Amino acid sequence: MRLLLTICFLALTASLHAQSSALAKMYDVTAYGAKGDGKTKDTAAIQRAIDLCSQQGGDIVYFSPGTYLTGSIELKSHVQLLIPAGAIIQGSPDPADYPLATARWEGIESPAYLGLIRASHATDIMITGSGIIQGDPAIGKLRSPRAPTLIEPVDCDNVNINQLTLHSTCIWTLHPTYCQHVDIDNVKIQSSGANGDGIDPDSCRHVRISRCTFQTDDDNIAIKSGKGQEGVRVARPSQDITITNCTFIKGYCSIAFGSELSGGISDVHISHCTFQQGRCALYLKSRPGRAGYIKDVTADDLEVGPEPLIEIDVNYGYTPDSQGVSGTAGLTSFQNVTITNARIAGPKGVTVVATPENPAVGITLSNITGTCTKPWVFKNAKDVTLKNIHVTGFATDFLSLENTSGTGLDQSNH
Repeated sequence: MRLLLTICFLALTASLHAQSSALAKMYDVTAYGAKGDGKTKDTAAIQRAIDLCSQQGGDIVYFSPGTYLTGSIELKSHVQLLIPAGAIIQGSPDPADYPLATARWEGIESPAYLGLIRASHATDIMITGSGIIQGDPAIGKLRSPRAPTLIEPVDCDNVNINQLTLHSTCIWTLHPTYCQHVDIDNVKIQSSGANGDGIDPDSCRHVRISRCTFQTDDDNIAIKSGKGQEGVRVARPSQDITITNCTFIKGYCSIAFGSELSGGISDVHISHCTFQQGRCALYLKSRPGRAGYIKDVTADDLEVGPEPLIEIDVNYGYTPDSQGVSGTAGLTSFQNVTITNARIAGPKGVTVVATPENPAVGITLSNITGTCTKPWVFKNAKDVTLKNIHVTGFATDFLSLENTSGTGLDQSNH
């Protein structure tokens, strides 16, 4: 009898769940006036659908196949944008279609046109489907004020973005700022031009980036947390970030840490990724005046080449600080970076260059195989560990060491 009651209860629960799913309301933007003809501006119609959906407790705002020409739209709490195959959200070429406010840009709150799809202090938002979101190429080149990014949630909780193809030109593509619980899955990012970054988690916590593919002309992923005195004062680090099962085809570099990192970056975990063309797979970049820290980074099971595996650069020349942190307090701290089980194939492998006043501490490389022709460089580093390095092809010495200590630093360890 108890078994029969349990079976009946489960059947009833499943039935109620199916009924609830069937009752989920779909707000088709064409029902609110959107044309989807690629010529008519659909901004107001799309926003009406989003606003009504949110006011009624949230659900799905649907874009049937077509091209929706739009300015900036604001995503609200508990709303999911469903953009299926055949649907394109196309950014307007008119700057007047984007509200002018402030946004974080290269580490500083600055005048900016707000994103093509934006959100502020929203909870439980999603953008999904197999469709395309793309910005206008000319709009992307605007500066002072900054051009609208493609997608920009700010101070949001539980952000989900998946399956889409994103195109941008000369501006960051996906820029979550001050957000937490961000999940970006199975997204293709194709961008062009300087500043055409892929994903820029900026002072964000609990971020997962998985199964994404990147082809950009700038950083594929750039983890940031503010710049100079402002970033230190705001003090909102980027932390608990997971990057897994991603393919980095082309970019200035694949995964950048900084250079705007004055609020700190920690607990970044990278695994099962392929890195192909760029300055390096992991680029930890800073400059005097940035302050901040990068610590507790792990990377495991990487296919890398021909780009190098890792570079720590403390003299990054771009985006100088107008109000940097002076003295030794302005030097970035690099601590506990561990890379295991990497296969490399390229002329350069490792470049770690810190400062005598603030050396890099706890750099560990283990189970590294493949080929490399130029020496691995360590300058101003301590507690370095090299273990099970089986890399061949060096034209001269395996290592170039200056003011560096640790284990496994003899020339025979390869």
